Amino acid sequence: MNATIDMVTISSKGQIVIPKKIMKILGLKEQDKLLVFSNGENILLKKVKPEIYEKSIRDILMPLREKAETRGLTEADVEKEIKAHRARQR
Repeated sequence: MNATIDMVTISSKGQIVIPKKIMKILGLKEQDKLLVFSNGENILLKKVKPEIYEKSIRDILMPLREKAETRGLTEADVEKEIKAHRARQR
């Protein structure tokens, strides 16, 4: 495997731009999902295949949706609770 090295700068919003050369090599495009790992001073970005990302989200959300439906909660109830929680966090 050939290594490609380039330098990036973190923006004031904490964003980085992946160099086009690296995006092309990895087949990355706009809206692709990346996992971010940190270990000590190292950061690793890993491309996530869309079907894995979508399956993971479904696996996480489905039990929560079923539990909410069992309790008779509506989407409005959930949104209201989220807003209340966020207000308490401030």
